[in-house]
Amino acid sequence: MKKFIYLFFLLPLMLNLAACYDDQGNYDYTDLPDVAIKMQDTLYVTQFKTLELTADVDLDGAPESDYEYSWRIWSNGVAGTYAQKEIGNGKHLTHEVIETPGSYTLLLTATNKKTEVKTYKQIRLTVQGAITEGWMVLQEKEGKTDFDLIMSPYFSNRVENDEILHNVYETANGETLEGRGVAISGYFCIGRYQDVVVFTDKGGARLSAITMQKTFDVSTLVRDISSWKPERYIFWHYYWSPGRFGYEAVVSNGRFYIYNTYGTDFTTYTEPILENGMTYKASPYAPTWFDYYNGILYDEIGGRFLVVEKNTWILRELATPEELLNLGNMHASLRYMEHGYRNFEYGLFEDWDTKELTLCAFNFDVKNNIVKGKYSADNCPELKDAKYFAVGALGPVFLYATDRNIYRYDYTGTNAGEKLYTLAKADEKITGMKIFKPCIDRFITSHPYNNKVLILSTYNESKKEGKIYMYYINEANGTIDIASEKVFEGFGEILDMAYNYPKY
Repeated sequence: MKKFIYLFFLLPLMLNLAACYDDQGNYDYTDLPDVAIKMQDTLYVTQFKTLELTADVDLDGAPESDYEYSWRIWSNGVAGTYAQKEIGNGKHLTHEVIETPGSYTLLLTATNKKTEVKTYKQIRLTVQGAITEGWMVLQEKEGKTDFDLIMSPYFSNRVENDEILHNVYETANGETLEGRGVAISGYFCIGRYQDVVVFTDKGGARLSAITMQKTFDVSTLVRDISSWKPERYIFWHYYWSPGRFGYEAVVSNGRFYIYNTYGTDFTTYTEPILENGMTYKASPYAPTWFDYYNGILYDEIGGRFLVVEKNTWILRELATPEELLNLGNMHASLRYMEHGYRNFEYGLFEDWDTKELTLCAFNFDVKNNIVKGKYSADNCPELKDAKYFAVGALGPVFLYATDRNIYRYDYTGTNAGEKLYTLAKADEKITGMKIFKPCIDRFITSHPYNNKVLILSTYNESKKEGKIYMYYINEANGTIDIASEKVFEGFGEILDMAYNYPKY
């Protein structure tokens, strides 16, 4: 019985094998095309440039319509493949390189749509940085805030040709800034970090100055974003140890908030403790060169300087005897202040009652005899109407500007104002003025264009067009070389400007 069962199952199996043997060669087989992709194995590209690449694909006689293509890219860093993305779908690739500098894999896949057989070509892609020292232009254009970066041999020996990187924030981060721009600034501590800060009336961001990628959203750096009304951003170094840390301050809605970029005692912009129920309204302008305090501000309500004592975080009045001025009762509004010549702070004050203007020089790096000069500015044409100011660091240079005119206040000589320049085009107005000052503190001591370039921003309301004008100036007295004019166009309404430091 068992032998019969074995034969019952074995016989069909033998018949099937015989049938397969007899049918050998009865089926038609189609050879797959031997597809080959010929391209370089390594490729170098530059961030913010356009990558143009065409693959040489040999389809071995197969029709082109049988194939589809896909280009993908991912970082060669840890977990980079999980963030891979498709950047093209044809033999020809056109890609705006927004990836940060580093090593990447670029993969081209050719897929036979009928058989789904895939052929691959892998390329090692190195993205080189395009960002170096430049002039950042914060603007609003077509209802959107962003900033451009001007790189030019006019003020830098690091570049050979004029180049403008447009909409840098959106390009690097894949998102837009919310709100209208207020301030932009660059800062660094050697060997630790280099950052850019962008503020808008609804927030902003802190960015890496090397890649322009966002490292912090402003909403994570303030305690209550609903009360956010930024007026100015201020940065100063702890200069005895420039590689360690610095301090930031934000003046928002008349309050003064400080952030220690190295300390770990707090992680947001924090208002100092007010001594004895003190009230104040912080001026948007403040000193930036001192060592004895953690911060100094000017109180517009009391007309006085207030200081944050080291190691206490307490805001109190600056109590020190002075011969020329009472720092605890200036009886004036601070129109402008900037660090400049001899490492003094230069402040323009307007008396509350008489409206008279006075330029004062301060050295807040000492405990006594802080006031170094007091100059009545009665002989300065249009100074009361001035909106923009710039202070030189290599000479007694104090410039001020109205909508159309630029003046020099010769406070150490004639003690009078002299017109230096008038905009050539009547339909343009000045919206900003800066002197190029890349040398700061005690550790970047030289630059070929230090204090030698005057930078203006203008706006044509009817055309909705902004421009940047640059001029070489005499660093000792501020005289403008009109013939050296350099113009950059294509901006919207320019809201602020700042220097982006090269990589240190």
